[in-house]
Amino acid sequence: MIEYKRIIDITLPLQEGIICYPGDAPFGSEAVCTIARSGCNMRKLTLGTHTGTHIDAPLHFLEGGNGVDELPLDRFMGMVQVVKVEGDRIEREFLQELELAQVRKILFKTRNSLLLEEREFHKDYVYLTLEGAEYITKMGMDLVGIDYLSIERFGAPEFAVHKTLLENGVSILEGINLRGVNPGTYFLIALPLRIKGADGSPLRAVLLEV
Repeated sequence: MIEYKRIIDITLPLQEGIICYPGDAPFGSEAVCTIARSGCNMRKLTLGTHTGTHIDAPLHFLEGGNGVDELPLDRFMGMVQVVKVEGDRIEREFLQELELAQVRKILFKTRNSLLLEEREFHKDYVYLTLEGAEYITKMGMDLVGIDYLSIERFGAPEFAVHKTLLENGVSILEGINLRGVNPGTYFLIALPLRIKGADGSPLRAVLLEV
């Protein structure tokens, strides 16, 4: 059993008007039944596989890649390092200055966490460079997360960062809110929905302060 001091929810609430990546399906919620009409409440949800806080599966960018239901669950549970980033890009040089030899999972806390509270999508978010992604794969990590809806520069035509990570067994956790999280080591639980053949999945992500 894991002993922890508190649980920190880093999940974006799914609600009308939640920030949405351009071209993605917006979130919607409507009543199917009500207590007054049917004796119970029930709602119909409309959302995409990359709505809010979510995981990218290899199938998202790799033809024939694994769907989210085929990924090992231990990928989404375990000790994780939260790292604060001050600049506008996450470069290899920045990562090389960190103590990452024993780190298998890493989350980047940037100024993006402030942008998540706005309904307008900002294209100038902090992102991971290709060289940074290559370094992460070299270090043998299995999960990387960032506090915006994409880990890659907006408009990158070849999706090289996503492909580099996914081809090398690194799952991508996007849309996490790290505004109230201090840099340090935590225990991450971020289990995706078991959607057969899906290219990604919304999830509930929490950090246990150990």
